[in-house]
Amino acid sequence: MRKAFIALGVVIVALLAAFATFNQQPKYAGVSMPKTDYRHLEDSRQDINELITALSDFDYTKPKTMVTIEKASDTIVKNNSSNLSGPDAQSLREALYGRQGIVTIVQAAKKGHYNIDGSVASRFHNGFNTIITMSVNAINKSSAQRADIVTQMKTDLNIESAIYKIGAKNEE
Repeated sequence: MRKAFIALGVVIVALLAAFATFNQQPKYAGVSMPKTDYRHLEDSRQDINELITALSDFDYTKPKTMVTIEKASDTIVKNNSSNLSGPDAQSLREALYGRQGIVTIVQAAKKGHYNIDGSVASRFHNGFNTIITMSVNAINKSSAQRADIVTQMKTDLNIESAIYKIGAKNEE
């Protein structure tokens, strides 16, 4: 009988531990967040990586590469704009399609018949900073937590290195 109570106690403790683990909120950059926000953050990271890949593959002689960049940019805007305030959503669109936006810069390269070299790629920094910041703003309204998440996301995406590689790929 005593062994049965011990076994029952072990089972109950195991179930409680499993329940606590299962219901734990995910963390990113030391910030706990609901699972939906964490999924949104992961999706944003993937969308930004797809844009980086599309920029890396850009070739002004292949129109399909420009279409890929535009699709990746549209996805970023679509997935984040609905959760942003009007001015933040506008900042996100400007980072991609504004006068100095990433897509606008690439469209100029296509029109001018040149690929993205180091000087062109260096103009992407502000755009990516804004994209990452607005992607995080879409899920988190606490400025202190946002700063931590943005910093971690920039580190995880390795934006500086990615921009450098995009530019170095076409250096002659």
